[in-house]
Amino acid sequence: MNKSKILVVTPTFNEIENIENFVKSVTNLSVDILIVDDNSPDNTAEKVASLMETNSNLYLLLREKKLGLGSAYRDGFKWAINRNYQKIIEMDADFSHRIEDLKKLIDFKEDYDVLIGSRYVFGGATLGWDYKRKMLSKLANRLSKLLIGGHIEDLTSGFRIYTNKGLKKINFTKLNSDGYSFQIEMTAAALRQNLNIKELPIIFEERRLGQSKMSFNIIFEAVQKIFSLFIQRFRA
Repeated sequence: MNKSKILVVTPTFNEIENIENFVKSVTNLSVDILIVDDNSPDNTAEKVASLMETNSNLYLLLREKKLGLGSAYRDGFKWAINRNYQKIIEMDADFSHRIEDLKKLIDFKEDYDVLIGSRYVFGGATLGWDYKRKMLSKLANRLSKLLIGGHIEDLTSGFRIYTNKGLKKINFTKLNSDGYSFQIEMTAAALRQNLNIKELPIIFEERRLGQSKMSFNIIFEAVQKIFSLFIQRFRA
């Protein structure tokens, strides 16, 4: 596939310490990047705008205020589909998702509708997390898998590729998660549509610069969403 038809969608909020190196690293792979910025007070958007002057593969979708991760991805996906991108990639700007794994996902040759960069299949791992955070993540995934069903090991991964066709079948504009539970909701929707979902092992690294966006409210929303999807599963 022509890499000009591949778009990396990356939501940002206060990523000024990472954004320039991130953009340079990704554009070296000759794919397009859309930064969806929630009006970061640290001037992330202004930095992206300046980088766009010398990078024709870089785009900026600037929103008025902080509206959440799920909302950012929905807006980014709509932007991508309207411009006929054939593969749309979710990826963080803080280098927790490694560039070498991005290349591996892009180069994957088998057919799929959704390709998940997975920490929890054989060969996957997390680096830089303490024991408590590792256990919390694993428990969230096991609970999600138990209640939602399906074969996916890493339902909360935010490093994945959707095909244009797959995104349209998911009908993502009808989803309403704002935080990291968006990943769980997208996975559940893909399973309901019987999409071809595959996982590739990746190494997730804790961010080197900037502050994590994880909070109690995000965790609480995710737990609520898991049980909501469980109820929907048996009403369907």
